[in-house]
Amino acid sequence: MTAPTGEPLVFPLGHAMGPFHQHRGAPPAYWVVRLGWDSPLLQDRPTADVWALAHGRRDRIDRAPWTRSELCRAARAAGIDEPEPVLDALIGRGLVAEVSPGTAEAAQFADTHRVQSLLLGLGELPDEPGVDGIGLLGMPPVARVPLGTYEFWQWGHLWPTLTEAAAGLAEMAAASPEHAPEEADSQQVLDRILGDLHPLLSVGALYLDRSLALADAQR
Repeated sequence: MTAPTGEPLVFPLGHAMGPFHQHRGAPPAYWVVRLGWDSPLLQDRPTADVWALAHGRRDRIDRAPWTRSELCRAARAAGIDEPEPVLDALIGRGLVAEVSPGTAEAAQFADTHRVQSLLLGLGELPDEPGVDGIGLLGMPPVARVPLGTYEFWQWGHLWPTLTEAAAGLAEMAAASPEHAPEEADSQQVLDRILGDLHPLLSVGALYLDRSLALADAQR
């Protein structure tokens, strides 16, 4: 979904590999991200913080779609006075993407990117029927999601692109005699997937990566 203003959603690309310290006790010299076959560096704290905020804030993503405005509002509250140029630089480097579901640009994004799932599936939660948990064994779930989101998290990484994941999930739904029409429509499933990403990204339950075809082309 998009915000009432029509703003696109913002998504971080890559898997955080953590800070690099040149000397014991020294502040980080840079932060490393794994993206496709590359390991791009985030050279300063504001850049690392804005990239991290593109994942969404757990305490805010339920209030509104996670857009540029929401990210920059959160960044300024965290002490980053001018987050917009930092965000633009990350977009220019291909480390953040702005995506409006239902557009041609969203279709291209879905054709060239995939998800990689993290953490463990905890199944249906005994205290919340119809809600599934994601997290670590023996600990409270970090994400509590409806079945459709859980199935995307569970199976989405098996397809090479988001486009193919949406088509595969729609095909799986169509095999059920009790499916709703939108569950078997690959375009509507893709739009839902894009809307489901921030609740999963914000808790580290998955990350977005380049498709292997794109990664190989940029190698």
